[in-house]
Amino acid sequence: MGVYGGLGPMTNAVLWLEAVIFSFFVGLRLYTRKQILNSIGIDDYLVCFALVLHLLYTIFVTIGTYYGLGQLYATVGDAKIYYTAVKYELFSQVAGLMVIGVGKAAVGTFLLRIVRNKIHIWVIWGCLVITTVLTLFASIAVIVQCVPVQKSWDPSTPGTCWLNFSNVGYTVGSWFVAADFSFAILPWFVVWDLNMKRKEKITVAVGLSLGIFAGICGIVRTVALSGLDASEYIYDTVPMLIWSATESCVTIMCSTIPVLRPLYIRVRYGKDGKDSSSGDNSYKLPMYGSAGQKTSSRHYGQISKYGFDTSIMESKNFDQQTVIQPTRTHDSDEVILRSPARIERTDEISVSYEVFGGKV
Repeated sequence: MGVYGGLGPMTNAVLWLEAVIFSFFVGLRLYTRKQILNSIGIDDYLVCFALVLHLLYTIFVTIGTYYGLGQLYATVGDAKIYYTAVKYELFSQVAGLMVIGVGKAAVGTFLLRIVRNKIHIWVIWGCLVITTVLTLFASIAVIVQCVPVQKSWDPSTPGTCWLNFSNVGYTVGSWFVAADFSFAILPWFVVWDLNMKRKEKITVAVGLSLGIFAGICGIVRTVALSGLDASEYIYDTVPMLIWSATESCVTIMCSTIPVLRPLYIRVRYGKDGKDSSSGDNSYKLPMYGSAGQKTSSRHYGQISKYGFDTSIMESKNFDQQTVIQPTRTHDSDEVILRSPARIERTDEISVSYEVFGGKV
């Protein structure tokens, strides 16, 4: 029979609570993308896959607690039961590594929706490739680090171990942290040059940079690896298990919050309401558009000083047409022109604008 107790109940409570929070945010994300925007993208599928992996992770840890996970070897008493707990914990680590990696991939894929600079795109793709390779390698290595495989969780099994997985854990954990901070910093470079109000820029950039909290969780999880006692493996690894789940949950939460803005607008202003905080003069981020489709947007510029309104109308497929229309008469200028002195005035108007995703 299994042994349940020690840190096991607390571990299960934390992990299942985070699983509920994880599922709640994924549900809100899918509702927003499908029901409000009708725009399901690759990042949304990755988030769903991450949820499945997170549930598997939680289930494996829960099974492990019924075999003594969270307790000392002396408390468990039976070596066979103890090593069974180790086995399920290793299985949970496979799912845990995968969910963290898939979560980073979802964040990177989401950023690809709004990035137009080629250098930024290559940086994101580089992070995605490295994350994929390291995630797959670590997920496989955690099980096959010994030959035969059974020796990975039962040291009494004859065989050899060809890999020190602790070094792999440090490497992968460090990279996950680096990826989190890279994805958190990049949006500031993307958003800051857009034609948006400063307040709106800060709001959007902060929302896209919430992944920094996932990076902090990753740091704590990686540091927790350094204090492991191999002789009390299923007891000392409890903090690492909890922080791994927390990092996954925070990653999905932080990547989902910016997506929920249309839902917030609908709840606050109604189905046909508009957000009064951002006017027509703001650049509309394409993060809410259909994946794989070129963005069609309308931009407006103003030269009110000279009484003209410049508009870039219907910017489709990154082709531009500039229309300059007079919006009012220069009453004060006309009075001067009617005077006997025949004072004349010449206005030089310079129109400039930036195009994202193409060249003029």
